[in-house]
Amino acid sequence: MDNGKNARSIVYRYGIRPNTIYLNITNRCSNSCIFCIKNYSSGLSGYKLKLDKEPTIDEIWKDFQDSIKDADKEVVWCGFGEPTIRLDVLLNISRRIRKNYSHLVIRLDTDGLAQLRNKNRKVVKELKDAGINSISISLNAENEMKYYDLCKPSIEGSYQAVLNFIKECKKIFSDIRLTIVDVDSIDISECKIIADKLGCTFKVRG
Repeated sequence: MDNGKNARSIVYRYGIRPNTIYLNITNRCSNSCIFCIKNYSSGLSGYKLKLDKEPTIDEIWKDFQDSIKDADKEVVWCGFGEPTIRLDVLLNISRRIRKNYSHLVIRLDTDGLAQLRNKNRKVVKELKDAGINSISISLNAENEMKYYDLCKPSIEGSYQAVLNFIKECKKIFSDIRLTIVDVDSIDISECKIIADKLGCTFKVRG
Protein backbone atom coordinates (compact mmCIF):
# COMPACT_ATOMS: atom_id res chain seq x y z
CA MET A 1 0.00 0.00 0.00
CA ASP A 2 1.31 3.43 -0.94
CA ASN A 3 0.96 5.90 1.93
CA GLY A 4 1.93 9.00 -0.01
CA LYS A 5 5.44 9.15 1.42
CA ASN A 6 7.04 6.90 -1.16
CA ALA A 7 8.69 8.05 -4.39
CA ARG A 8 5.56 7.30 -6.37
CA SER A 9 1.88 7.00 -5.55
CA ILE A 10 -0.33 4.77 -7.64
CA VAL A 11 -3.27 5.20 -5.27
CA TYR A 12 -4.19 8.50 -3.69
CA ARG A 13 -7.08 10.27 -1.99
CA TYR A 14 -8.53 13.75 -1.44
CA GLY A 15 -9.64 14.69 2.04
CA ILE A 16 -12.80 16.30 0.67
CA ARG A 17 -13.82 12.97 -0.94
CA PRO A 18 -13.07 10.39 1.78
CA ASN A 19 -14.96 7.58 0.07
CA THR A 20 -13.21 7.93 -3.29
CA ILE A 21 -9.99 6.24 -4.35
CA TYR A 22 -7.94 7.64 -7.25
CA LEU A 23 -5.61 5.74 -9.57
CA ASN A 24 -2.47 7.35 -11.01
CA ILE A 25 -0.93 5.08 -13.66
CA THR A 26 1.00 7.38 -15.99
CA ASN A 27 2.46 10.87 -16.23
CA ARG A 28 2.23 10.90 -20.03
CA CYS A 29 -0.30 13.03 -21.88
CA SER A 30 -1.00 14.12 -25.46
CA ASN A 31 -1.52 17.69 -24.28
CA SER A 32 0.75 20.18 -22.50
CA CYS A 33 -1.87 22.36 -20.83
CA ILE A 34 -0.54 25.63 -19.50
CA PHE A 35 -2.68 25.27 -16.35
CA CYS A 36 -1.66 21.68 -15.57
CA ILE A 37 -0.73 21.10 -11.94
CA LYS A 38 2.37 19.21 -13.11
CA ASN A 39 3.85 22.58 -14.09
CA TYR A 40 4.20 23.68 -10.49
CA SER A 41 3.75 20.67 -8.20
CA SER A 42 4.92 17.08 -7.83
CA GLY A 43 1.74 15.87 -6.20
CA LEU A 44 -1.56 16.43 -4.42
CA SER A 45 -2.82 16.03 -0.86
CA GLY A 46 0.59 14.87 0.35
CA TYR A 47 0.94 12.23 -2.36
CA LYS A 48 3.84 12.29 -4.81
CA LEU A 49 2.24 11.68 -8.19
CA LYS A 50 5.29 12.13 -10.39
CA LEU A 51 6.14 8.54 -11.22
CA ASP A 52 9.67 7.14 -11.35
CA LYS A 53 8.29 4.53 -13.73
CA GLU A 54 4.88 3.41 -14.86
CA PRO A 55 3.43 0.70 -12.61
CA THR A 56 2.60 -2.74 -13.94
CA ILE A 57 -0.90 -4.19 -13.89
CA ASP A 58 0.04 -6.35 -10.90
CA GLU A 59 1.45 -3.35 -9.01
CA ILE A 60 -1.69 -1.30 -9.66
CA TRP A 61 -3.97 -4.12 -8.60
CA LYS A 62 -2.00 -4.82 -5.41
CA ASP A 63 -1.96 -1.15 -4.37
CA PHE A 64 -5.65 -0.88 -5.10
CA GLN A 65 -6.53 -3.95 -3.02
CA ASP A 66 -4.27 -2.79 -0.19
CA SER A 67 -5.89 0.65 -0.18
CA ILE A 68 -9.58 -0.03 -0.70
CA LYS A 69 -11.84 0.51 2.31
CA ASP A 70 -15.29 -0.85 3.11
CA ALA A 71 -16.68 2.68 3.05
CA ASP A 72 -15.37 3.46 -0.44
CA LYS A 73 -18.00 4.13 -3.06
CA GLU A 74 -16.09 5.34 -6.11
CA VAL A 75 -12.88 4.70 -8.05
CA VAL A 76 -11.55 7.44 -10.32
CA TRP A 77 -8.97 7.12 -13.07
CA CYS A 78 -7.21 10.44 -12.63
CA GLY A 79 -3.56 11.16 -12.00
CA PHE A 80 -0.64 13.21 -13.26
CA GLY A 81 -1.19 12.00 -16.81
CA GLU A 82 -3.91 10.84 -19.18
CA PRO A 83 -5.07 7.36 -18.06
CA THR A 84 -6.20 6.29 -21.53
CA ILE A 85 -2.59 6.58 -22.73
CA ARG A 86 -2.41 3.12 -21.11
CA LEU A 87 -5.80 2.04 -22.41
CA ASP A 88 -5.33 -1.72 -22.11
CA VAL A 89 -4.06 -1.41 -18.53
CA LEU A 90 -7.05 0.77 -17.64
CA LEU A 91 -9.46 -1.72 -19.18
CA ASN A 92 -7.83 -4.68 -17.43
CA ILE A 93 -7.98 -3.11 -13.98
CA SER A 94 -11.50 -1.78 -14.54
CA ARG A 95 -12.70 -5.28 -15.37
CA ARG A 96 -11.09 -6.61 -12.18
CA ILE A 97 -12.73 -3.91 -10.11
CA ARG A 98 -16.11 -4.54 -11.66
CA LYS A 99 -15.80 -8.28 -11.02
CA ASN A 100 -14.52 -8.08 -7.44
CA TYR A 101 -16.03 -4.81 -6.18
CA SER A 102 -19.29 -4.55 -8.08
CA HIS A 103 -20.71 -1.91 -5.71
CA LEU A 104 -18.11 0.67 -6.72
CA VAL A 105 -18.77 3.40 -9.28
CA ILE A 106 -15.86 3.61 -11.73
CA ARG A 107 -15.25 7.05 -13.19
CA LEU A 108 -12.81 8.02 -15.92
CA ASP A 109 -11.37 11.54 -15.98
CA THR A 110 -10.00 11.98 -19.48
CA ASP A 111 -8.78 14.41 -22.12
CA GLY A 112 -11.23 12.85 -24.57
CA LEU A 113 -8.53 11.90 -27.08
CA ALA A 114 -8.46 8.13 -26.63
CA GLN A 115 -10.30 7.46 -29.89
CA LEU A 116 -7.95 9.78 -31.77
CA ARG A 117 -4.99 7.84 -30.39
CA ASN A 118 -6.63 4.48 -31.15
CA LYS A 119 -8.31 4.99 -34.50
CA ASN A 120 -8.81 1.28 -35.23
CA ARG A 121 -10.63 0.55 -31.96
CA LYS A 122 -14.10 1.20 -30.60
CA VAL A 123 -12.82 2.90 -27.48
CA VAL A 124 -16.12 4.05 -25.99
CA LYS A 125 -17.64 0.57 -26.24
CA GLU A 126 -14.51 -0.94 -24.70
CA LEU A 127 -14.75 1.46 -21.76
CA LYS A 128 -18.40 0.57 -21.22
CA ASP A 129 -17.76 -3.16 -21.51
CA ALA A 130 -14.94 -2.92 -18.97
CA GLY A 131 -17.34 -1.55 -16.37
CA ILE A 132 -16.79 2.22 -16.51
CA ASN A 133 -19.92 3.96 -15.16
CA SER A 134 -19.13 7.64 -15.49
CA ILE A 135 -16.92 9.79 -17.71
CA SER A 136 -15.58 13.28 -17.04
CA ILE A 137 -14.14 14.88 -20.17
CA SER A 138 -11.90 17.94 -20.29
CA LEU A 139 -13.54 20.32 -22.76
CA ASN A 140 -11.20 23.12 -21.62
CA ALA A 141 -12.29 25.78 -24.13
CA GLU A 142 -15.24 26.99 -26.18
CA ASN A 143 -13.43 26.88 -29.52
CA GLU A 144 -10.51 25.26 -31.28
CA MET A 145 -8.23 28.30 -31.24
CA LYS A 146 -8.41 28.72 -27.47
CA TYR A 147 -8.09 24.97 -26.96
CA TYR A 148 -4.84 24.92 -28.92
CA ASP A 149 -3.53 27.99 -27.07
CA LEU A 150 -4.32 26.52 -23.65
CA CYS A 151 -3.78 22.79 -24.14
CA LYS A 152 -1.06 22.73 -26.79
CA PRO A 153 -2.06 19.30 -28.13
CA SER A 154 0.53 17.16 -29.87
CA ILE A 155 -2.04 15.54 -32.17
CA GLU A 156 -3.70 17.39 -35.04
CA GLY A 157 -7.48 17.64 -34.85
CA SER A 158 -7.63 17.25 -31.07
CA TYR A 159 -10.43 19.72 -30.33
CA GLN A 160 -12.82 18.20 -32.85
CA ALA A 161 -11.80 14.75 -31.63
CA VAL A 162 -12.88 15.71 -28.10
CA LEU A 163 -16.29 16.81 -29.39
CA ASN A 164 -16.65 13.59 -31.39
CA PHE A 165 -15.68 11.53 -28.35
CA ILE A 166 -18.34 13.27 -26.28
CA LYS A 167 -20.98 12.46 -28.88
CA GLU A 168 -19.92 8.81 -28.98
CA CYS A 169 -20.03 8.60 -25.20
CA LYS A 170 -23.55 10.02 -25.20
CA LYS A 171 -24.73 7.02 -27.21
CA ILE A 172 -24.02 4.53 -24.43
CA PHE A 173 -23.19 6.45 -21.22
CA SER A 174 -25.80 8.28 -19.16
CA ASP A 175 -23.38 10.02 -16.78
CA ILE A 176 -21.07 12.37 -18.71
CA ARG A 177 -19.56 15.56 -17.36
CA LEU A 178 -17.68 18.20 -19.30
CA THR A 179 -15.14 20.28 -17.42
CA ILE A 180 -13.04 23.39 -17.84
CA VAL A 181 -10.47 25.20 -15.72
CA ASP A 182 -11.34 28.70 -14.56
CA VAL A 183 -8.79 30.81 -16.41
CA ASP A 184 -9.38 34.34 -17.67
CA SER A 185 -9.35 33.59 -21.38
CA ILE A 186 -12.09 30.96 -21.26
CA ASP A 187 -15.73 31.96 -21.73
CA ILE A 188 -17.40 29.82 -19.09
CA SER A 189 -20.92 30.60 -20.27
CA GLU A 190 -20.11 29.51 -23.83
CA CYS A 191 -18.58 26.28 -22.56
CA LYS A 192 -21.72 25.57 -20.55
CA ILE A 193 -23.83 26.15 -23.66
CA ILE A 194 -21.75 23.49 -25.44
CA ALA A 195 -22.27 21.08 -22.55
CA ASP A 196 -26.01 21.74 -22.53
CA LYS A 197 -26.30 21.22 -26.28
CA LEU A 198 -24.45 17.92 -25.99
CA GLY A 199 -26.64 16.82 -23.10
CA CYS A 200 -23.86 16.70 -20.51
CA THR A 201 -23.44 18.11 -17.05
CA PHE A 202 -20.86 20.83 -16.56
CA LYS A 203 -18.21 21.66 -13.98
CA VAL A 204 -15.62 24.40 -13.57
CA ARG A 205 -12.50 22.89 -12.03
CA GLY A 206 -10.56 24.88 -9.44
